[in-house]
Amino acid sequence: MNETRPRPRPRTSAAVLIYVIILVAFQVFLITVAAEAFLADEETLAWSTAAVSVVMAAASAAFLRYLRP
Repeated sequence: MNETRPRPRPRTSAAVLIYVIILVAFQVFLITVAAEAFLADEETLAWSTAAVSVVMAAASAAFLRYLRP
């Protein structure tokens, strides 16, 4: 018989998931800092933290795409 068993997922997927959770948590912090900077009229800080937050969102999306089977 030619029985096909599903391959076990590599252990790196758990590490990538933890990395994504950390990235999202840091992104929430950056969004908070950006919002407070906008309210305090510190546009340079607001736009730079917003830009870093967007980059982190893209990195999280790329890592999540890696996790899909």
